[in-house]
Amino acid sequence: MQKEKYSLISNNDLEDIQKWHDKKQSDWYNNQFHLAGYSGSTNDPNGLTYHKGKYYIFMQSCPFSIQHFNKSWALYTTTDFINYNYEGLTLIPSTKYDINGVFSGSARINENDEIEIYYTGNIKFNDVDRTAYTLKAFIDLKEKLVTKELLFEADLTKYTGHYRDPIVFEKNNQLYMLNGAQTKDLKAMLNVYRFNGSNWENFKDIKFDEADEQNAYMLECPNYFKLDGREYVFACLEQDAPLKDGSHYVKYREVEIDNDINFTYKTSLLKIDLGFDFYAPQVFSNTGERVIMLGWLGNSKSNPFPPELTTWSNQLTVPRDLFVKNNKLYQLPIKELDELRVNEIKGFENVYAYENGLTEISATDINNEFEILIKNEKNENIKISNINNKFIIDRSETTFKDDENLPPLINLDDLNVQSIRILVDRSVMEIFINEGEHAVSVRFYINEHNKILTNLKNVKINQLKGYSYNWNNIIFKNEIKGQ
Repeated sequence: MQKEKYSLISNNDLEDIQKWHDKKQSDWYNNQFHLAGYSGSTNDPNGLTYHKGKYYIFMQSCPFSIQHFNKSWALYTTTDFINYNYEGLTLIPSTKYDINGVFSGSARINENDEIEIYYTGNIKFNDVDRTAYTLKAFIDLKEKLVTKELLFEADLTKYTGHYRDPIVFEKNNQLYMLNGAQTKDLKAMLNVYRFNGSNWENFKDIKFDEADEQNAYMLECPNYFKLDGREYVFACLEQDAPLKDGSHYVKYREVEIDNDINFTYKTSLLKIDLGFDFYAPQVFSNTGERVIMLGWLGNSKSNPFPPELTTWSNQLTVPRDLFVKNNKLYQLPIKELDELRVNEIKGFENVYAYENGLTEISATDINNEFEILIKNEKNENIKISNINNKFIIDRSETTFKDDENLPPLINLDDLNVQSIRILVDRSVMEIFINEGEHAVSVRFYINEHNKILTNLKNVKINQLKGYSYNWNNIIFKNEIKGQ
C-alpha cells in the first residue's frame, strides 16, 4: 500500500489509512500517552495554540509511510491533555506551492479571533535542488476546510532551497517571522521577515550560533517565546557528524531583542533536552504566563525501524511546563498528567511489576549510586544507572537494536542527580532530573516490558493509564484563497 513519495492524498485513500491505523493500534510498541499521527510517520509538532477553550496540537504526519512521504499536518484538540479528539488530516499537499510537502510552521490567534497558520511549502526541482514557499492558512473545523494563501518564495539568491518553519510573533505591535535557513555557502542562519501592514518583507539575517562555534550547516524549527519577563529562542542546529556525536541537538539562548530585532545574547547555546531522541520543540503561542512545550520524540537524523513497525513510526513528547530557575530553563510534565496515575505499585525485594507497558518511577533525596532496570520476561532490558557521577542509559540489551539510529550508550557526566522522575510508555521514556533541571528523551524497543528492578531508596512506582481518544478518519478539503 506504499504510495509514491509525492503522490497526492484524497478521500479515496481513507480505507487504506484506516487499515494502517488499525495495525498501529494492535502493535505492542504503539505508545499509549504520547501523541502520534493516525497512521504512518510522525515528526514535528506544529501550530500549537489555544482557542475557545481548546488546545490545538498540529503535527507533521506522513499517513502512508514510516518515512517522510506525503508530508501533511494532522490535528488533535484537547481541553485537558488527557482526552483527545483526532480531527483528521488538515493541511495536505494540494497546490503548486506545497506539492512536495506541507512542512512545519506555527499558528497565532489574529485580531479577528481566527487561527492563522503559517507554514512552508516544499517544492523539489530534482533530487538535489528545491525551493520553498511561505504560506498562510485558515482552518474551519466545522466545514472541514483549509484555505491557503501564498505569501512569498525563499530568496534563492541568498539561501539554498533549505528554508523553512516560520514562527510568527508580535513585538511592540509589529509582526515578525523567524525562518530557519541555509545560506548559499552552506551556513546555518536565522532569517527575519517583517510585516509592513500589507506584505511581508525580508528584514535581516541573524547568526544564532554566534561566538559558539557550532559549525552548523542548517538551522530549522526556530521558536520564540517570553517567560518571566525574559526572551528565549529555540533552534535546531544541524552539523555534519554522527548522531551519537551530537549532530542534531536542539539548543536555546536567552536573548534581548530590541525594536530593530537586534539580538543580544544573554547566554551561550544550551541544550533543552540531553537525549538523542528529541527535536523540533514548539510552545503554545498564547497560554499567557504558562509556557507549555511539546517536542518531537524522534530525530531527523535517526530512523530506527523495528520489523514490527510497518504502519507507523515516532511520536511527540508529553506536554512540559517550562519555568526559570537558577537562570536556566527547567521543565516538568504538566500537572494535568498526574491524572494518568492509576495506583501505587508495591514492590517485593526491589522488584516492581506493572501492566500494559505503562509506569512512572520517581525518587527523591538521592545521595548514592543507583541502577534501574526495566525488563521483560526474556530479560531484555534497558538500564539506567548513576555510577561515579556518570549518568548512563544503556540500550544494548533491548529487543530491537540499531547502533547507528539508537546509540546503545548515552553517557552524561556531572548531573549531580538528587531526584529523578521517569515516565515510561510502550517504546519511549522521558526522564526528568533534579525537579526539572535536566530532561532526557529516550526511544527504546523492549517487547512486553513489565518489571522494574532498582536499588533506589525513597522510590515510588505508579501504574499509569493511557490517553483517551476519539478518532475521526477525515481529510480536510484544501483550497487556495479566491479560487
